[in-house]
Amino acid sequence: MKADSKYAAVLFDLDGTLISNYVAIHKCLAESFGEFGIPAPSYDSVFHTVGGSILITIRKLLKPLGAEEKADAVAKRYLELFPRHIFDGLSTMPYAGELLAELKRRGFKLACFTNKQQDGAEPILERTKLLPYLDAVIGTTLHSPRKPEKAFTESALKILGVSAAETLGIGDSPYDYMAARVCGLDSALVATGGDSSDFLKAECPESVGVFSDFRELAESVFGIAL
Repeated sequence: MKADSKYAAVLFDLDGTLISNYVAIHKCLAESFGEFGIPAPSYDSVFHTVGGSILITIRKLLKPLGAEEKADAVAKRYLELFPRHIFDGLSTMPYAGELLAELKRRGFKLACFTNKQQDGAEPILERTKLLPYLDAVIGTTLHSPRKPEKAFTESALKILGVSAAETLGIGDSPYDYMAARVCGLDSALVATGGDSSDFLKAECPESVGVFSDFRELAESVFGIAL
């Protein structure tokens, strides 16, 4: 374990935490909804719904339309369309690269721990030049375990070869918080996704903190000045 930290490993969420991929997600949802004759969701509604996995996102968006029974078919089509738009509007969150680089330099084990599909997460991390800092990329398939299921978090700890007590989960939503807490991990949150700081503080009362960005988190949690 690091001499200057209680943690030896960090599990980072992807969408809304390390990167912004909302433009591509919205485009693929709009196209897939349209192919099934369903009104396309707005960008804002997508931005505030993403987090639980694409299938959960689609179910939430379809529920007010009374079309939840189409969720599996729409999600399958979404995944087929995603490679066309995967890099559209893609950007790295402020200070993400700097924080990963410094944690890597200090010997932390680092993983991207995401509800995004595995074959989408890896090329995104490669394009944003974040992949070399990571020891593992732990993603999903359409119906595989996902946050906040205990088995998914347990698999991440096993892959990294670390214990819950020495691992911090970092994300931008209650899904990330619950995924950490279900196995006894500490959780830190950044209000860089679709949920506000006030919402995260209310929904995630046992987090080590809710921060405006990685720069604030780095200083408070790791004593790192970015």
